[in-house]
Amino acid sequence: MAPSSPTSLDTHRVSPVRGQLEPYDPRTPAGSRYIQCTETPDELKVLLPPGTAAMYEQLLKLETYELSKKPTISWERLMDVRRLKDRMIRKCQKLTKTVIPTVKKSSRGDTFAFQTYVAPSDFRCKEMEKWFRDQQKRAGTLPRRTITTNGVIEEHTLTVTAPVRRPSTSSKQPIQRSITNPETSSRPKQRSTAPVQKPLPPIIHQPVRPAPFIPPTVSLPPAPAVPQTRMIMSPPPLPVLILAQREELGLEDDGVPPGYNSLDPTTFFEPPLPSEKIYPISSLADPNIPGAQPRPTLGRRPSCIKRNSSEIKSVTWADDDIDGQLSKYAVAAREAQESGKWEEVRALYKDQISGLENLQAQVKEGLEHLRSETDHLQRIDETIRKQREALDASFQSFEQKQNLFQEKVQEALTQATDVLAKHPQPLEAIKEASFSFSSAV
Repeated sequence: MAPSSPTSLDTHRVSPVRGQLEPYDPRTPAGSRYIQCTETPDELKVLLPPGTAAMYEQLLKLETYELSKKPTISWERLMDVRRLKDRMIRKCQKLTKTVIPTVKKSSRGDTFAFQTYVAPSDFRCKEMEKWFRDQQKRAGTLPRRTITTNGVIEEHTLTVTAPVRRPSTSSKQPIQRSITNPETSSRPKQRSTAPVQKPLPPIIHQPVRPAPFIPPTVSLPPAPAVPQTRMIMSPPPLPVLILAQREELGLEDDGVPPGYNSLDPTTFFEPPLPSEKIYPISSLADPNIPGAQPRPTLGRRPSCIKRNSSEIKSVTWADDDIDGQLSKYAVAAREAQESGKWEEVRALYKDQISGLENLQAQVKEGLEHLRSETDHLQRIDETIRKQREALDASFQSFEQKQNLFQEKVQEALTQATDVLAKHPQPLEAIKEASFSFSSAV
């Protein structure tokens, strides 16, 4: 028989139950979603908080989108997505071991139970958040609106179908594609042919020299209008100790900008729009006028500004260790302030030192007394040992004498018996006499 041909596997599909999100339930808090943790529906599901549920939903959409690109699937990204899904499921399963289920329904055979858990509000997957941040960093200086929650797939499809209509932005299209599929083999070919433009060199060489002098008067004044609090990546500038002292004195906390903790971290990736504030309409003069500035010069400035702003915004501060050190210093300083004045502390230490000295003297005296008692007891022990040895020697001598005496008595009795055997007539008298003699002995 010929071997049967192997059936093809449908690898371009997602798991039917495990790792999927249920539709929104009106009975749950706004934004919360249930996640299925097993292949059996409703066997084990966990209610995720809104933030984690939204991020996980984007992960599922990204997986579905990657699977839809069957000819050019990015398997590396697909493996990352599925690894993050498995990480989230295992984190939910670990949560079920420490939380009491809200709903528990046994099956007919009682072999297992359908359980439902509610994750706490701070439940999160840091590895998934880090992966999304890395994906945002790949975008470089792209506007934030291309990385919205609902426009990732739509933005990519638009850039793929219309590269010819917008040749001026062809240099930015490969960066947009790298958000969803950085390993596509057909993209470099389009990049090598599309961005070739001959009119650009003469336009760039003419305004190179006056360009550095224009931004200080036109583009720099609008820059401070952007709230600087949105670019702060470090904790509040005031140390913990000063904040604690201000609270004790009843002062308001003016050092921390209002609404600092409520800032969205995604706002740090929004570069300024070049066409609204940097170049006003009045500066775009007619190219026919001799003293007018050409338009292409103004069009190349936003990229430099974007690059500079992105370099500033990409800096992050690792102040976790500094916060820990400041908190320790604050605790130590507060304890030192609450301990009292120096004179009181000095008197307290002096009393404790004198008490320890007295205790040490008492211990030494007790040790000396114990040494003298030990010597006395050793002498008594030596005397008792000598007396015991003398008594043992006298007892042994008495025992030896007793043994010798018994041997002599036995020998005398034996001789008397022999004599009586030779003379049977006075046997009775002799017996009585021997009996009285033995009783006397």
